[in-house]
Amino acid sequence: MRTPNRSPRTKARVAIERDGLLLCVLHAKPEAEPFWCLPGGNVDPGESLSTAAQRELAEETGATVSLTGVVLILDEAPPDDPDGIVEVIFRGVITEGEPTLGATSGDPYLSSIAWLPIASLPDTFRPADLKHLLEQHRSLADLPTISIGSWSA
Repeated sequence: MRTPNRSPRTKARVAIERDGLLLCVLHAKPEAEPFWCLPGGNVDPGESLSTAAQRELAEETGATVSLTGVVLILDEAPPDDPDGIVEVIFRGVITEGEPTLGATSGDPYLSSIAWLPIASLPDTFRPADLKHLLEQHRSLADLPTISIGSWSA
């Protein structure tokens, strides 16, 4: 008997570097410790990962971005959530606008936006795997990149 396929929650984020700084947002939920992460979030039904990444970044920062590849894919299925989460982190370049935290971000838990030094990201930065990669390479540009493709291309 075949078991059903896993149905993970899917997220897309965008990593943008400028002069050794990484664009980050601070999430502050009342019941949890605040943490820094990349702009991004959940992929809507029927939406591609790259479209979701661009939409989420625009919603959270007001900027428009061009995606240049994928730098990390995270896949976790903890025992308490066997479907887990798959998160794709894109590398991007701002093509329009200056990132600012707006009232229309769509996420009530976003409390700040900042360009943080890649060489000294805070301990509260997530995902830890990306933080470790950046500590080793010191630049987003030095990370290997996976091309973005589509079935219809």
